[in-house]
Amino acid sequence: MLNLNKCEIDFERLFKRAPIVLTKRTPQILDNSVYIEVRQQATFVVANKYIELAYAYYVLENFPETKSYFEKAAPFAFLRGFDPELKTSHNDWTIQQDLNIVLLFAEQEVLEKLKHSEIKLSSVQHQAKLQYVELLKNIVTGGTPEQSDIDAALLETKNTKDKDVLQYILPLIEAISALTSADITLWQASIDKAIKWHTDECKFGDYKDMEEGFICLNALTMAKLGKDLHGWQCQTNSLYLPLFLID
Repeated sequence: MLNLNKCEIDFERLFKRAPIVLTKRTPQILDNSVYIEVRQQATFVVANKYIELAYAYYVLENFPETKSYFEKAAPFAFLRGFDPELKTSHNDWTIQQDLNIVLLFAEQEVLEKLKHSEIKLSSVQHQAKLQYVELLKNIVTGGTPEQSDIDAALLETKNTKDKDVLQYILPLIEAISALTSADITLWQASIDKAIKWHTDECKFGDYKDMEEGFICLNALTMAKLGKDLHGWQCQTNSLYLPLFLID
């Protein structure tokens, strides 16, 4: 069993209840005879349950099941984050989980839907986070971010006084800049910085008792992009960056 943070999972309860919840809730998502609020809640619950299962299997070192459940989560993460009718409330931080799961694990059909979807958030804590999410969506769905947009995001990020933005979002935007300029050194260094922040958060910060701390999805997406766009192999060695998931 992997020791990733202080979060404890009740595996017996999760594995017992998950099939019951998924069987009940999944049909509600596309059932037009029920209230839209019920459909939205069902979308949230189903996406969340598959993600919980993926994280649980990762802790248990059952890596094939980890990938399988992330792949099952991906279409529901898209609906939860981006479907005009079924999406639930997101801010510039929480949307990153759904976006990364779609980018990493969704089929091409879902990625094509994402390409034509808008990012509409209920709140924006930091403009730099929104700019990062927009840049990430652009590059993963086949676009090439304008250098002026990257520069604007970098400037916004560097001017913030928020520690997490400076130590985490800034390296991620620098990684996108490196991908567009084919700078492998900057790309690798940026992933290392993101993992350093994530590791510290799992030890001392908000991620120390959260399942989301098990994997740094943003850094994993950057590693995948480097591999897909340039054939680069990420050299970061961390339990929070399971590179086998992008093989």
